[in-house]
Amino acid sequence: MNKGRVETFSDGIFAIAITLLVLTIALPNTADYNNLARQLGQRWPSLAAYVVSFLVIGIMWVNHHTIFTHLRAIDRGMFYCNLLLLMTIVFIPYPTEVFGEALRLGPGARTAAIFYSLAMTVNACMWSLLWLNASIGRRLLSPAFPESQRTISTIAFTAGTLAYGASIVVAVFFSPFVCLAFHGALALYYAFDPISRRVGRESAPSVKPGASMGQEPFEQRL
Repeated sequence: MNKGRVETFSDGIFAIAITLLVLTIALPNTADYNNLARQLGQRWPSLAAYVVSFLVIGIMWVNHHTIFTHLRAIDRGMFYCNLLLLMTIVFIPYPTEVFGEALRLGPGARTAAIFYSLAMTVNACMWSLLWLNASIGRRLLSPAFPESQRTISTIAFTAGTLAYGASIVVAVFFSPFVCLAFHGALALYYAFDPISRRVGRESAPSVKPGASMGQEPFEQRL
């Protein structure tokens, strides 16, 4: 299948999901605009949930682009794995709204934190499925992707699933606000994307001392 079309379609889904997040912040009550400042201040939990989810989806988009950079082709199986992943991403605004409103109102905040963490864990499982479908046996990986990094990348994706699974435990036994902070910390971890940098360094062509970039050593040209 055409990789460019799949990437374009995916970018559109990411754009829709990240745009829908702003709708998760409830509008002030128009009948009580005399207390508008108080109403806006009371919505800070919804704003915090919005910021965390915005960062999460933005970082997901970057990592999605990174994965597709290392693919040589897309087949039907990979397309369906990607479709499942996109389904979980476009769903994120809904648990974000529920979580933000529950944090603002108080009742049901723990249940909302569990719901939000469960949605993120399912999303993490879809990321692992996407990577494993492409990487097992180097099925769809580009020849330039270093073999030494394939196992490390697989471990990182699996660890991510376990980390998001741990967020459910945090939601159950700790404060819902701690759970939201935990998701923010996970987003920052994935923002650094150490795998991509290691792959980039390992894939870069080595240059012998005395040879300029773009120019072969003299003995190699002979």
